[in-house]
Amino acid sequence: MTPPKKVKKPTRKVKKEKEPGFNVRVNDPKLLRKDILESLREVILFMQSYEHFRTIQDEKMSTFSELRSVSREINTLINGKMRSLFPKGKLSSLREEETDYAKEPMKEVEKTVLGPRKKEKMPVENNELNELESQLKSIESQLQNI
Repeated sequence: MTPPKKVKKPTRKVKKEKEPGFNVRVNDPKLLRKDILESLREVILFMQSYEHFRTIQDEKMSTFSELRSVSREINTLINGKMRSLFPKGKLSSLREEETDYAKEPMKEVEKTVLGPRKKEKMPVENNELNELESQLKSIESQLQNI
């Protein structure tokens, strides 16, 4: 047996595409060039302003992150360390009293016109304000002793 004959396939030659055979005529090449350069200039100015904006944004973000970290540090100092150093007083919360007034319905009162009032000295009552003042004085005296 004889080996099969190899058949050569014809190769096609790749033809280069011809460049377009036409030219575009520009009436005023200097004006066209000037317009293109002006548009490029505007793009560059826009890009510069954008870069300036980005730097400001980065500074703003870093400032806010620094502010956040400082506020966290302050909160940890106040809640953790300073709370134990503050004197413990016998103060009731003022918010409870405010809510009591807010729960009561408003009553309408008839307005009557009275003459001028005489100034009278009001008797000093030992109320919460006086208690707060006395506690404040005791705290100040403790601070002076230190």
